[in-house]
Formats: sequence, C-alpha cells, structure tokens
Amino acid sequence: MNDRDLLLHQTEHVYRWLTQATADVDWTAAQMRLGARRERPAIAWLVGHLLLEAESTAEAVAGLARTLDERERTPLFDCASAHDWQTLRTLWIERSAACIDALKCVSPADLDTAPLVPILPEFQNTLTDRRRFWSGHVFHMSYHLGQLGNLRAELELGWWSA
Repeated sequence: MNDRDLLLHQTEHVYRWLTQATADVDWTAAQMRLGARRERPAIAWLVGHLLLEAESTAEAVAGLARTLDERERTPLFDCASAHDWQTLRTLWIERSAACIDALKCVSPADLDTAPLVPILPEFQNTLTDRRRFWSGHVFHMSYHLGQLGNLRAELELGWWSA
C-alpha cells in the first residue's frame, strides 16, 4: 500500500466513524456544551468545523472547489433547530462523500507537489506538500473524533458502531 492509498483509507475510515457517531445524536444533545464553564465545543460545532476542514483539505490536495467559505462558519456551528441539525448532518454526508471522490483522483506523485491553496504563514514550514497537508487532516479529524467520543460518554449516549 502506498502513501496515497493509506491516507485515503484512513480518511474514509475517520469520515465513516464521524457519520456513525452522530447518527443517533438528537438536536438537544448536539447543542449541549459541557464542562464547568461550557468551554468545550458542542457536537454540532464539531461537525460544522470538520465539514469546513474536509472541504479545505479536498481543495488543497485534490483541487475540489469548496461550497462553503469562512463567512459561513457561524450558521454551521450553531444549529437553532432540529431541522438545522439534520441539514448539517446531511451536508456532512454529501460533502464528505464528494471530498473522498476528489481525493481518490489524487495520484501518489501528486502528494509530492505543493498544496493547491495558499498556506497561512504559521504553517508554511510544515504544510510543504500535499502529503503533509492530507496527513495533518487525518490527524486533525481523529483528534476531534476523540472529542466527539468523550462528549458522547458525558451525554451518556453510549458507544456506536461503524
């Protein structure tokens, strides 16, 4: 298995877990902020954040045009109703599938080339090629999936299966 196949497999795996881990979460639980000062993100915030990150990575690595931009962060992160929560989950399912399809078109040789987007100054020394950009995305998604698991435990939602 080459790097591209491994990164694609890991991305598909993490996206599948995120989809499954939110399938049984209702709007009330998705909006709850836990912790003494309510500093931790809610499940809905995590899904919105990861949706933007998936699109950003597919754009940088595979050239997929984003459908969302930074100005749309607020509506994604704060669902005001059960309908908003279901819309966000549906958007995650549709766009994560589009991101995977785009990433499938990346060749192993493409991973050695520069990302297809401008890199913020604070990341210019680390995100030097598409391989590093994509592997950072897999790590980032996994980190937040761990947060989601912790939130599920605190909300007594139990475990989920993929």
